[in-house]
Amino acid sequence: MIELDDGSLLASNDPQGFIHSVEHLVDQLAEGWELGRDLAATRDGAGLRSIAVFGVGGSGICGDVLKVVLGSSSPLMVEVCRGYGVPGWVGPDTLVFAVSYSGRTEETLEAYEQARQAGARIVVVTTGGPLAELGRRHGLPIALLRDGLQPRAALGLMLTAMLGVCESLGLGDYDSDVQETAALIKRRAIEYGSTRPTDQNRAKQLAAYMVGLLPVVYGSEGLAQVAAYRWKCQFNECAKTNAYSNFFSELNHNEIMGWSPSGIAPPMKPAVVVLRHCGEHPRIQDRISITLPLIADRLGVVEEVWAEGNSELARVMDLIYLGDFVATYTALAQGIDPCGVDLIDEVKRRLSI
Repeated sequence: MIELDDGSLLASNDPQGFIHSVEHLVDQLAEGWELGRDLAATRDGAGLRSIAVFGVGGSGICGDVLKVVLGSSSPLMVEVCRGYGVPGWVGPDTLVFAVSYSGRTEETLEAYEQARQAGARIVVVTTGGPLAELGRRHGLPIALLRDGLQPRAALGLMLTAMLGVCESLGLGDYDSDVQETAALIKRRAIEYGSTRPTDQNRAKQLAAYMVGLLPVVYGSEGLAQVAAYRWKCQFNECAKTNAYSNFFSELNHNEIMGWSPSGIAPPMKPAVVVLRHCGEHPRIQDRISITLPLIADRLGVVEEVWAEGNSELARVMDLIYLGDFVATYTALAQGIDPCGVDLIDEVKRRLSI
């Protein structure tokens, strides 16, 4: 295992500087926010009844966060569509965000065309590629992001660009939420950053626990559920390990039986992280306090992480941000380049043949 406080070793295993893109998330929040608010939308938000976010991977998780943030204040239905198809309710009263950092995601490109034919109000969020070309051809508003990042490391840009568009269309007031989130993320970047030693760094400590164990991340339905799924995906892509996520109270009706003493022991000891926040339903708090002792004997590590923040945006991003650091450090601690996604690239290559 590589010492996480050895800067030269970290750098040698991170040739593309992925950890630095994680550390600079705060810059993305401000940049995406201004881009979205300044975007010249072709129509205002009058008559909208729903929002659909078309995106997969890192783009899809942005839609999940948007749904959490808007869900507490907006009467509009918000859904994330991760496939090639478009739901039947998408139409002229639907705001569609076609999101692909590369602009080449084939699922999003196909869904875009179906939404256009259905008369949806489309906003394109991308760095370029065929998606941007289609948007220009059809005269649609395009939030043109800066490139040079891994798609999963561009969450701040894509998310706040969409939030900025929503505010510009009169769908809500999110400026104070973005400012609160930016201030919190700026502080966390120092607390979790690569120059902060392990004995003062919660992210490095959690990463050290994860090495050699199976990451399992739990949250409560809503914002912590979304954050838990993001942790799972970051472990997959950065640390190249299987990982799992679930949420209370759903897991009390099925997954808890997988931890039964009479069940089949997993090949790797699980390391469970439970994501918490002050907005949990009181019965969810009861469920967590009952569940963890019941399954503790089957687990290698159990850690609880509490979010800070007054707004839904600040809380969900606080939980997500710690996970981004933990997954990256888990990769680097084992000499794994967090940027490499060779199997994802190979699937795309074979699909193109």
